[in-house]
Amino acid sequence: MASALDGIRVIDLSQMIAAPYCTQILADMGADVIKVERPGVVRDSFSPSFERDGKRFSISGFFLGNNRNKRAVSLDLSKPEAKEVLADLLRVSDVVVENYSLHTRTLLGLTEEWGWSVRPDLIWASLTGLGRTGPEAHRNGYDYSAQARGGWLSITGDPDGPPMKAGNSLADYYAGLHLCVGLLGALRHRERTGEGQLVDVSLLDSIPPVLDGFPMWYSIGGVVTHRNGHFHPLHQPSYGMYACNDGYIVLVASGPAWPRFVGDVMQRPDLLETPTVTDREAYLEYANHMIEEVRAWMGERTREEAGAMMDEHRIPHEPVRDLGEIWDDPQLEAREMFWEYEYAPLGKIKTIGSPIHLSRTPTTFRMPPPQCGEHNTEVLQELLHYDDERIAKLAVAGVLDTYEE
Repeated sequence: MASALDGIRVIDLSQMIAAPYCTQILADMGADVIKVERPGVVRDSFSPSFERDGKRFSISGFFLGNNRNKRAVSLDLSKPEAKEVLADLLRVSDVVVENYSLHTRTLLGLTEEWGWSVRPDLIWASLTGLGRTGPEAHRNGYDYSAQARGGWLSITGDPDGPPMKAGNSLADYYAGLHLCVGLLGALRHRERTGEGQLVDVSLLDSIPPVLDGFPMWYSIGGVVTHRNGHFHPLHQPSYGMYACNDGYIVLVASGPAWPRFVGDVMQRPDLLETPTVTDREAYLEYANHMIEEVRAWMGERTREEAGAMMDEHRIPHEPVRDLGEIWDDPQLEAREMFWEYEYAPLGKIKTIGSPIHLSRTPTTFRMPPPQCGEHNTEVLQELLHYDDERIAKLAVAGVLDTYEE
C-alpha cells in the first residue's frame, strides 16, 4: 500500500526528543529516514534501569519512543571522510534535519550553505533552543527552560503554589511538530519552484503560540493570566478536575452542558442561579461555592458511577488515568494506537502508534528503532553503490562502525 511520503528521503542528524519526533512522524508516513549517529553513541544516559523477565536493562525510552521506522548509519562526522559520505547521502536525499548548537554546527562545518553546495534544492531543517537569529542565538536551550521563558510555567500550577512544568517534555514535542509542518511546507514550495530553503524552528518560539488566547488578553487589555490549578480561568467551576472516591475525573461541562449537569445529573436545579460573568466578584463567589458542591457530589461516587450518570445526559468528562491504565483503553485500542514489535534484547514490546490516520495512505509500522549503524552496509550499497572494500576501509579508519547482529 502506498504511503503519503513515498519517495522522500530524510537524513536525520538529530538526537534526544524534539527533532527525532519530527523525523519519526515523517517515517511513519513513509519517508525513508536515515538516522546518522556517531559510532558507539550512548543512547541511555538519561534512562532509568528497569527489570523485565528477571533481567535488568538500561534502554532509552526517549530513543524507543521517537525512532521507529528509521534506518541507521554510523558516521564520525569529525573526520573528513565521514563528511564525504554524508555529502554523497545528501545528493540522493531531500531533507536534512539537525538540532546542533551553533558551536557544534560551526565546529563540524555542517551548515545549510554547505548542504546547498552539495544539493541546491535541499531542505535544511534546523531545531535549536532559542532560534538561529537574535541576540541570544548562541545560547543553548532545553525543554524546561523553554517552558519557563515562553510563559508555560507561569500559567500552570495551583494559584497559591509555585509555577509548575508540564509532566512531559512539552516544548520538545511542540517544536518537533512545528518543524515537521515547516519542512512539509518547504517541500511543497520546492515542488512548485525547485528551490531549497532553511526551516528554522526553536523550542522557545514553539511555546507562546500554544498558550490559548492568554497572550492576547495581555496584548489587548493588559491582563496577565495567572495559575488556576485544575480549572480554566473562564469556565469555573464547569471546566475542571474533581476527586471521586477512587481517583480523579475531569469535568468539561461548559455552555449548555452546565445546566444539564447541575439540574439533571446532580439533581440540584436550585443551584442554577448564575451571576453574570461581568459581575466578577459575584461570579467568583458563586464559582467557589459551586466547586465545593461539585466536589462533595463527586466524592460520594466512583469514577465509573459518576461517568455513567454524566454519559446519560451527554456531559463531556473523562477519568484521569495513569500511564499504566492507558494501555487498556478500549478507544485507544480501537484506534490502533498501540503497535507491537520485536526488539532485541527485550523481545516483544508495545509502543504508542501514530495519531495520524490517513484513509488512503495510512501510517504503518515497518521496522523497530534501529541499532547504531545497523544499516551501514545496506544504505551505502543501495544508495551510494559503495562496494565491500570501500565500506571495509571506512570501518578500519574509524569513520563508521562494523555492525554485527
